[in-house]
Amino acid sequence: MNDTSTLVDSAKAEQTLRYLQQLVTTLPLFKRLNDDLTLVKKQADHFRQFKDIIILGTGGSSLGGQAITALQESSTPRLHFLDNIDAYTFDKVIKSVSPAHTGVIAISKSGNTAETLMQLLTCLDVWQGTPLDHHFLIVSEPGENAIREVATKFSLPTLDHPNDIGGRFSAFTVVGMLPAFIAGIDGQSIIQGAGDVLANLQEATIHDCPSLVGALTQASLYKQGVNLSVLFTYCNRLQLLASWYCQLWAESVGKKNAAGQHQGTTPIRATGATDQHSQLQLYLDGPRDKFFTVLTLTQQHPLEPVQAESFQHPALTTLHNKTMGQLMIAEQKATIDTLRLNNCPLRELKLDQLTPKSLGSLMMHFILETLAMAHLLDVNPFDQPAVEQGKKLALEYL
Repeated sequence: MNDTSTLVDSAKAEQTLRYLQQLVTTLPLFKRLNDDLTLVKKQADHFRQFKDIIILGTGGSSLGGQAITALQESSTPRLHFLDNIDAYTFDKVIKSVSPAHTGVIAISKSGNTAETLMQLLTCLDVWQGTPLDHHFLIVSEPGENAIREVATKFSLPTLDHPNDIGGRFSAFTVVGMLPAFIAGIDGQSIIQGAGDVLANLQEATIHDCPSLVGALTQASLYKQGVNLSVLFTYCNRLQLLASWYCQLWAESVGKKNAAGQHQGTTPIRATGATDQHSQLQLYLDGPRDKFFTVLTLTQQHPLEPVQAESFQHPALTTLHNKTMGQLMIAEQKATIDTLRLNNCPLRELKLDQLTPKSLGSLMMHFILETLAMAHLLDVNPFDQPAVEQGKKLALEYL
């Protein structure tokens, strides 16, 4: 994977690298990485007084915050991300909290997302009788929109969602940082990790730029019929990162190019070691149309070794004086080696520790890789024209 000359011609690789490096100084997502978060922290301090926090929103308004707050160490406040309109689940969560001790945050970039508006109006009915301006917060882009109208009617406080950053790229803005600060996570370290990746990009060449090499590899494999991209995470706290990544990749690269050709690879989530028992058979003996990214942790959570010296069965004696973390590391290595021995194209992304800073670096890596892939496929990574038809039809049917 390190020899980019075998993937595409060097001129195309250089062009894509220059594209990425230019974006660092022009793209709002990168230029706003050091925006003042004073107001965000102030609102986070306010919401930390509640026992429970309900965060309404879907897609990019939710997945970034979920990926980041998976690192929460404290048990309070409890964060409930309601990112769907399944009435049973919604009702179950609402009934599990006390409105008097619960804050509600509604996030919608456009301010017109039907699902989030339905969620918000439902919650406002439940919270009637409480001081709504104390319990609720609206996050939306400035200007006239539906959710701002609700905020005005009920005198709800608001925070501005940057109007020049799309939802799936918004994890480093108020969308991800507000939940992070509420959860007691060092949001500044997340941003620092992201910034470090951008700084390295500015000095990179086509041979030592991980995001570029990753995109070039997948673009080359795509031309050979490899159109599925499996993200295998060996850490439960990274499952939500995988969900965030799937939206980022799918909505950015899956579309028609300038010539009208359908482009893009399909992202798939897999969790180690769980999905070794549910998907690995297909990956090894099924169609050779998949590229694997195996995301591993070197340092596992410490638990005491188990004692199994009194047993006879080798499945038990093998575990004697071993820890759960040692077993996970062995499973990681076994899966990687098995995929490699079966000639499956793969890479390992290894984290020594899962920290806010390393998570920020990883998320920025995936953003850059997504942008590079979109450039190689000649598609616009920032729009999503195909989904608008479904939104319009849903409202017509309603």
